[in-house]
Amino acid sequence: MRLEKIVKSVLTAMLLSLFASGVKANETTQSFNVHSQVSTFEIAYNDWSYILSATVFEAGRSDRYSAPRPEPGIGRRVIKGNTSSTRFEGNRLYFLAFDDANLAALLRIRAELAAVPGEVPIAEWTKNQQLAYWLNLYNVTIISELAQRYPEQELRSLLYGKRGLLDKKLLKVAGVKLSLNDIHHNIILANWDDPLVIYGLFHGYVGCANIRPEAYTADRVWEQLKDNAVEFVNSNRGARMRGEVLQVSAIYEDNTELFPSEAALRSHIAAYADPSFAERVRGASRIKADVTDYYIADLFQGVVNDTNPNAGNPSAVVQGLRGRDAALLSDMFMPKMLPSGAPKVVMEYLGKIREKKASREGQVSVEEYESSEGEAQPE
Repeated sequence: MRLEKIVKSVLTAMLLSLFASGVKANETTQSFNVHSQVSTFEIAYNDWSYILSATVFEAGRSDRYSAPRPEPGIGRRVIKGNTSSTRFEGNRLYFLAFDDANLAALLRIRAELAAVPGEVPIAEWTKNQQLAYWLNLYNVTIISELAQRYPEQELRSLLYGKRGLLDKKLLKVAGVKLSLNDIHHNIILANWDDPLVIYGLFHGYVGCANIRPEAYTADRVWEQLKDNAVEFVNSNRGARMRGEVLQVSAIYEDNTELFPSEAALRSHIAAYADPSFAERVRGASRIKADVTDYYIADLFQGVVNDTNPNAGNPSAVVQGLRGRDAALLSDMFMPKMLPSGAPKVVMEYLGKIREKKASREGQVSVEEYESSEGEAQPE
């Protein structure tokens, strides 16, 4: 009996501890859970948009190509870079651009954003203003943290776990210390019951939603999120069929608050899938959240020292691209060209993107998607 009482006492203490920590977490972010119906001010993200436009390379929509395991190359035994079947999907950041001066500018933008609610109470903001703000603050924080650790390549152990980056109190907003998980789960998911919000959170790796070449803004945030959702769902990173099984990104498992059942997740994916894929989604026998690619979404894939004699000159690939992409790559490579030329992993990625974009030139398609609750949310 005494042992039984001790066990009950310990269990009771554990439950009380867990309950107390949950209350504390809610109280910590409670001040951010109020909003205004109208606003008399506007938050400008011009400097953040400029950074993104100068460092984000757009890959375009996925063609559902499943990349084979790469070969090490002539005269080499070691395979450098990402080996995942999804390594040619998704936008890339040019992390090499964040040298001392540019990193300082990035950290300055992060600090200025964190200070805004201290100047104008967040209760005076509309919900759309708040959502755009939290997404931008989250993304600039994760990018600045990864830039300081570059060339870190595999991000799963860095981000997740008890000592993971996502749980560290990296920010102080209106006097409240916040982690990225606080922003994600205790602020964004607590205030917006719409799955679209998860597509605005960039986690730094290939298997997450795209980083956009622009900041989120209050007037366009739902449009931007829908665009990201369509890209992700219709990529192998987001959802793919293996026989009768629908394999989806582990990100959906990380956001179970938004998907109370398998049916809810299936319905969400079908809503943003291309028509032919949507039919397969609806007919899938079951769903497995086991698609991952935790490799850093970096154009160079963290390969900054490549002595491969077969490394190439990117000019040939750049010539096959168009407009902003070609100009951006020229600006990227010229000042930062490695002694041996562009690493093989860069050339492979750019070559695949050029091939994909060339195959789509002149193709026009019209597709309809079910409306989202988020798009109906006015200022």
